[in-house]
Amino acid sequence: MKARTLIDLLTLSSNMYLIAKDDDFWKQLNAITEEGKNTFNKVIEELIDEEGEEAYSMLKKIISKAKEAREELEKKMEEISVKAYKKMHIVHTDEIKKLDMEIEQLKKQLGLAEARIVAIEQSRRNFFEK
Repeated sequence: MKARTLIDLLTLSSNMYLIAKDDDFWKQLNAITEEGKNTFNKVIEELIDEEGEEAYSMLKKIISKAKEAREELEKKMEEISVKAYKKMHIVHTDEIKKLDMEIEQLKKQLGLAEARIVAIEQSRRNFFEK
């Protein structure tokens, strides 16, 4: 895998980690959520007062659709994060395979070098024995 992709994945992973650890972000998110809940409750109260039971059934449908959308979003986020980590794992696996191949090549070169040393030592012994 290209280094650019690895850098992108690492950046994504570190950003996800920083967001998860950012207390201010979560506090702001909670504040926005509470504000949204209050606004939603006000709208519900107005609709129920004006239209009665029809509005209530419509709100039930809206809430169920919102839950479905949230679950779908959570599944998509999970799939994307799994794919990102699988790509990171593939990158690491490819790097490990590459390093293993380099180790094997170095072992072969070392074996050849040892054979040359033995040959040189034998030729010196033969030279000095004569």
